[in-house]
Amino acid sequence: MSSVLRKKIEAGAGIPPTILQFHEFWEPLQAMVNAWLFDTYGPDAKAVCDVRRVVPGNIALSQLDAHLAFYFGARLSPGLCAVAVDEAAACANAALRLQQSTDDLSGVSPLFQKLLFETSAVALWKLAAAGLNEHSVSGAQPPLCDSSQSAGGFDAVQRYLMAGFSCTLGNQRARVWIVFLLEYVQRQSVEAQQSVSRQPRTGSDKARDTLRESVKSTMITLEGVLDRVPMTIGQCSRLEIGQLIALPDVDTARVSLQAETVNGRVDIGQCEMGVWKRQRALKLKTPILEPFTRELAKL
Repeated sequence: MSSVLRKKIEAGAGIPPTILQFHEFWEPLQAMVNAWLFDTYGPDAKAVCDVRRVVPGNIALSQLDAHLAFYFGARLSPGLCAVAVDEAAACANAALRLQQSTDDLSGVSPLFQKLLFETSAVALWKLAAAGLNEHSVSGAQPPLCDSSQSAGGFDAVQRYLMAGFSCTLGNQRARVWIVFLLEYVQRQSVEAQQSVSRQPRTGSDKARDTLRESVKSTMITLEGVLDRVPMTIGQCSRLEIGQLIALPDVDTARVSLQAETVNGRVDIGQCEMGVWKRQRALKLKTPILEPFTRELAKL
């Protein structure tokens, strides 16, 4: 999925832009989930956060109750309200703990699967809660509770941030959900921004800003490339005026847009050739390629 499409989907999921851009929250959370997967399922289990949405409490509760869900009390866990796993993740955990194959677990009840998963769920809570600096959880009793005792009580007037992580366990695709009270994450975001704004700007920060503005105003050359023809140096040396060079793969609807950089020319997008106001023109068909924009974002 392209980054542009992902942003459009997330924008429609009710997530405030400040939360989407709260990298100090998302990046450690991703790392903690992967650390937990390593401890729970082994070194081959790695996850990616592919679903993020904000929903009212009653909607969050109905979605969580369709999975194997664990809720945490508001006193020790004011931000992290619940974690849940789907059937594939619960079955893989049961197979590991019982040292059986997943094919032999068809008769295991959901209640027994939940009991088998409780230790892992608490371990995930401890990792995430410690990362959020909610409390010192090293010696704390796991605050497992009913959903009504979680922060906000999963009331319909409350809003919750649901983060879904998908991973492959064996030959099954599994998902882990982590649910936060949105108000808590928003407070964390505001505090992080205020902390940054209070820090004095150093000479290196000012130099970086100057360099960024200089790069932004630098002119570069863009070229539309119809086709590429490989030739040896010897063939190039024998080219003559009037000689015809066949371009069998030319497609005017598929023109490569290139930018000239210090590292040479790089492809940055796809165009099609046409006419605009009686002049030859190129129309961009795709977003600027992510590797190019990622390099710009690092400036």
